[in-house]
Amino acid sequence: MMKAACMVVASAALLSLGPAPAAAADILLLTPFGSRSVRSLFSVLTEGLVARGHAVTLVSSGEPVPRHPNVTHVVSPHSALDQMDLFEVREGGAVFRLWMKAFPAVARELYADPKVMDLWRRRTKFDAIIVNSAANEMAFPFLLDIEAPFVTLAPVGTEPLQLSYLGNMVSPAALPSVVVPYDNSLTLWERLVNTLATIVLRYSFRRTVGRPLAASLRDTFPDLPDPFELYPKQSLALLNRHHLLDGAVPLLPNQVEVGCMHCHPARPLPQEVGEWLEGAGEAGVVYFSIGSFQKTSKIPRQYRDALMQAFALLPHRVLIKYSGNDIRLPPNVRAFPWLPQQDVLGHKATRVFVTHCGKHSAAEALYHGVPMLGLPITFDQPRTCARLARRGEGIVLQWEHLTPQAIVDAVHKLVHDTRYQERVKGVSRRLQAQKDTGLERAVWWVEYVINHGNDYLRFSGADLSLSQYLLLDVLAIIAGVALVIGIALFFLARSLFKRFWPSSYAKAKLQ
Repeated sequence: MMKAACMVVASAALLSLGPAPAAAADILLLTPFGSRSVRSLFSVLTEGLVARGHAVTLVSSGEPVPRHPNVTHVVSPHSALDQMDLFEVREGGAVFRLWMKAFPAVARELYADPKVMDLWRRRTKFDAIIVNSAANEMAFPFLLDIEAPFVTLAPVGTEPLQLSYLGNMVSPAALPSVVVPYDNSLTLWERLVNTLATIVLRYSFRRTVGRPLAASLRDTFPDLPDPFELYPKQSLALLNRHHLLDGAVPLLPNQVEVGCMHCHPARPLPQEVGEWLEGAGEAGVVYFSIGSFQKTSKIPRQYRDALMQAFALLPHRVLIKYSGNDIRLPPNVRAFPWLPQQDVLGHKATRVFVTHCGKHSAAEALYHGVPMLGLPITFDQPRTCARLARRGEGIVLQWEHLTPQAIVDAVHKLVHDTRYQERVKGVSRRLQAQKDTGLERAVWWVEYVINHGNDYLRFSGADLSLSQYLLLDVLAIIAGVALVIGIALFFLARSLFKRFWPSSYAKAKLQ
């Protein structure tokens, strides 16, 4: 039922693009390695494409997948991200490092699957191939010998490394890397740290992931180039970002903002959930969820205790997404293993969203105008929290310093300080006032590059090396010429001095 409703919403939204294209395209979407939230993003794009009459083949490691006659799902054989505990990553990153080392084995397992290899042999029949640009270089064998447009979809939004593939080298003084907890406005120290982080990420990812991954795949695909030679060949980059959510950055014509493309107006809630919210009265409801990635039952015990103690002290009803029966809930708290998050956030009773600030959760909260209490765990969540805190869209607390009183004080401030409400409501109005949605832009641009190519979209700077882009070669020539002129002037001056003032020259030489 929920999937059918999503398809209806997508179909209605896509009507604004005009009549369906005369020739429906056959499009391949590849996200063989990704969390449920990333798969959801590809599912939304799939819904938008089939609503326009296109046929989509989606390669992913599991649900969600739209049910539609024009959708073919090929299950990739690995979903390690679904078992990852983000708190373990936060505490030391050991699990993350093991995951990165596992990439070559995961890639070999992918192409050992007969269904995947059959699809690979038919890759040239597709009119466009869309690849998840977040650690999915294992999908790049599908780009061998194709003439169709190669499109990337970046779930993380804006990452300097991804932007640079098409020649858009945004300065680290203005754009934080995904691995640092900074907003776009950086201090001197933050600019230094961000510059080093950007450089290290660029070269360490290539050395520790790109090269081993390519080497493991060359047993099956001997002609496979380095993945980082293929990224610049993309015709279009769809970026899961929006300037209202992430701040403004310069983008090229073939780098398109599609942030919030999964956002939609609230729909009626399930009866039991709706009655709980409606019965909250003027005090309203505080909603708690840490997304589809992290299992709430895996939250360390001391943090769960702090949250439950705080919720018991609140004058509000509290609705939590929680899978497990290992905690005692205070009388004002209700838990459900799954909740339609946007429908909860869009309900008039919802006052505050307590969230890990995942990319999609933060976007949904702003779309529906709900201030956030951010509890970032890892990955890009600290960066998202830094932005919302600076812009007055929420308050951020760290898990290591979590206390019941800190939570209560933060919720009280978010509810009663009207500046937070005014800020998020303003962002919500602006998001919903745009002439098109992120999904509409994504589908329109995919159709555009299929029909017209990217000849006029490509930036000539993409063909320049970093030294050329930064004019280091030009500066070297200018410095060389200046040095030659300086030396020539020095010897000319010395010659003139020697000729017209020989006695002074001889005296200076003796000294």
